[in-house]
Amino acid sequence: MRLVMRDGPGEVVVSYMWLPTFIGLDSVFMKKLEDAVQPLLMGKELTDETLDAAHEAVLDFIEKAHPEIVGLRTYIDALKFVEGPS
Repeated sequence: MRLVMRDGPGEVVVSYMWLPTFIGLDSVFMKKLEDAVQPLLMGKELTDETLDAAHEAVLDFIEKAHPEIVGLRTYIDALKFVEGPS
């Protein structure tokens, strides 16, 4: 699973429900995050590579916003090992 997922034809969302509560429920932070990642996706095909790059961009944004939390990036990045139903 990525932090950025397809939500319909040409639409993506940040999987805020999988983020730590202090991040996912902070609507101001989530808006800033979405605004930062949106330009990376505009006009691009939603390939695995594009979505992987968006996932990394989300991690970069969170890590930059919370440098005092050692291991946060690794903790959140572990979501890539979670698989949904087939």
